[in-house]
Amino acid sequence: MVKILDTTFRDGGHQTNWSFEHKFVENYLKCCDSSGIDFLELGYRNNIDKENKGEFFNCSVELCQKFYQKKGNLSLGVMADTSRLSLDDFTNSKKDYVDFIRLATHPDRIEQTLYYAEELKLRGYEIFIQLMEIPNLKPQHYEMLQNWKSKNILKSLYIADTYGTVQPQEIKIYFDKLRSIGYENISFHAHNNTNNALANTVNAIREGAYAVDVSYNGLGGNLSMTDLFEHLNKNMDYYKTLSYSKNCL
Repeated sequence: MVKILDTTFRDGGHQTNWSFEHKFVENYLKCCDSSGIDFLELGYRNNIDKENKGEFFNCSVELCQKFYQKKGNLSLGVMADTSRLSLDDFTNSKKDYVDFIRLATHPDRIEQTLYYAEELKLRGYEIFIQLMEIPNLKPQHYEMLQNWKSKNILKSLYIADTYGTVQPQEIKIYFDKLRSIGYENISFHAHNNTNNALANTVNAIREGAYAVDVSYNGLGGNLSMTDLFEHLNKNMDYYKTLSYSKNCL
């Protein structure tokens, strides 16, 4: 059964300057919890370039604690861009009120990101790694990923269509490539620049994706939650992957 990760507050923050009414966030958490969503990113945790940005750009422990208490069965997490990450920002998952961290890395920072993943796993966090600019990965990057001895610590390895240029027929190529170097739980993060977010995500699900990403009304340029749920509902006999309340949103 494919899992769903909601990016409304993290990627959607690019359109709202990472500012959201707390009451809206609380209501949205309840809605996601009752809709079959598995993971929700509350925002970023960045201690660099945070000036003039809303509080969801650098999710403090206090902010995470407030919403952690209202998350229900959701797994609550944050994204950390490895170009802005300090390990001092993440002390311990239980004290931090964060279940998972998604480490976003561009190709030139993969080696550093693998080190961060190992360190943060020791501190109790579930770890996703998101490979940005997937079309720009070179043979040396795949070799680095293949030679990594700690693949088993990952919740999942994400393929990110950072610029929305990946075509549906390419999804299988990337999944096959990552499986061939030892990765089993592969996930997909779509952008809709060329209106392929749904088609690409559907193909990722067909390839056995561990998780795929959505946001409310496609906020942040992501796949719209409604579009994915409507598709799954129409094809439920084929997928049989997700239960949800159509009236929730």
